[in-house]
Amino acid sequence: MVDIDLGGILKGLRSLGVEECRAALLETRDILMAGIGERRLLQPLIALTSSEDVQVRRDASWCLGKLAMMKLGDPHAVETLVPLALDKDAEVRENAVWALGELAGIGIGDTISIEALNILLTDPEKEVRGMAAWSLGRMAERMRFTSPYSIALLKVMLQDDSEFLRKGAEWSLERIERLRPH
Repeated sequence: MVDIDLGGILKGLRSLGVEECRAALLETRDILMAGIGERRLLQPLIALTSSEDVQVRRDASWCLGKLAMMKLGDPHAVETLVPLALDKDAEVRENAVWALGELAGIGIGDTISIEALNILLTDPEKEVRGMAAWSLGRMAERMRFTSPYSIALLKVMLQDDSEFLRKGAEWSLERIERLRPH
């Protein structure tokens, strides 16, 4: 059993000191990796997505995705993850996009997310493009949201040299196609 000091973690996540936040985020990652989700972590993590520190943004966005994977989410997370999906740091973008996809999996999301994901289908980083494709498919599958622009961009991705990207685009397009009336 993992020994958890949730009060201490929450205090650290709310700290104004970057080092205290980073330490609390590491503890948060550990408990999430151990399969322990806690709804009270959501608000402090959402607040940390706007940190000036890149590592704090990376960890906070990852933790929000992991919580959503555990069926714990908050609609306010979408409002902070959409701009984070356009962060200058590739890992932050990838984590934010993954978190948006996981939130869609539990019915949390909006059509504004699709526009950010469409932009990321042309990201310089292959991992970000692949995650954006997956998230768009997830939104289509779970929330029944899509965009004609997504379809066009995903079809271009089908021609990519990377099998990873081609398969991601194919998976997403299959889910989007299911939304079309036949």
